[in-house]
Amino acid sequence: MKDAAHGGLAAMVYTNIKARILTGQARPGHVLAAHQIAQEMEVSRTPAHEALKRLVAEGYLVAQPRVGYTVTPINLDEIRDLFQIRIRLECLAAELAAAAFTPAHASAFELAHANAMSEVQRLEGRSPNDPEVVETMSGLHRQFHQMIAGISGNGRLTAMIGTLQDEMQRFWALVPGYLSQSYVFFNDPEHQETFDAIAAKDADRARASVVRHLRDNLRTLFDALFPDEPPSGEPIDLPGLKEFSHRETQGDQRVTEVVARPSGAVGDVGEAEQA
Repeated sequence: MKDAAHGGLAAMVYTNIKARILTGQARPGHVLAAHQIAQEMEVSRTPAHEALKRLVAEGYLVAQPRVGYTVTPINLDEIRDLFQIRIRLECLAAELAAAAFTPAHASAFELAHANAMSEVQRLEGRSPNDPEVVETMSGLHRQFHQMIAGISGNGRLTAMIGTLQDEMQRFWALVPGYLSQSYVFFNDPEHQETFDAIAAKDADRARASVVRHLRDNLRTLFDALFPDEPPSGEPIDLPGLKEFSHRETQGDQRVTEVVARPSGAVGDVGEAEQA
């Protein structure tokens, strides 16, 4: 019984700290001390340490001897790795969803869109950097992608995409006003385009739409976090992306370079990001 209660406390701390990271309240380089977290959340140090160690294992924190834990810096390698994987998984999800789509799925999306618009209206006038706005809007964006993955019928694929979305969210939270309240569900033209292709059971068009959407996301994120990286040079092919839609990458040299950049070519966002 005691172990169960203890595990519940660790889970509570984990959820709280992860939310701070994903909404930008705890930014890269920010130091978190177990004793301060324990005091703040009115728990003992043991569940606080367990929660922080779990976040270290998941890559959100770095353990620093005699310092505590710091929020993991952001670098180009990590962005490259995540986008390379996410492009493949979300293209697969869109293809499978196009094959499995039914009128019941269309109704579910219409209801989800209506609920999303209610949330947008509720938060209207609030700063886009308000933690509740960031959490709500990013959650709605995540829901759209998760619903597509869910239609695929592949539970493991859906879970993997969800994990990647969480990891990407900590990057987006560093971009001021990155997610307009008007760009959720079908208010986002690229979401509408992807949905229409899936509803039409057009797997090729759905896949191309996903590539375009993620490419545009990468460009926005890249320009915000690394305005001077990477240095100019010859275009580099984006591994694996041309097999999906070669024409979608044309003219996007800087985006291509980020995702194709070899391991070890790192551009850190830590203290400099906050300057």
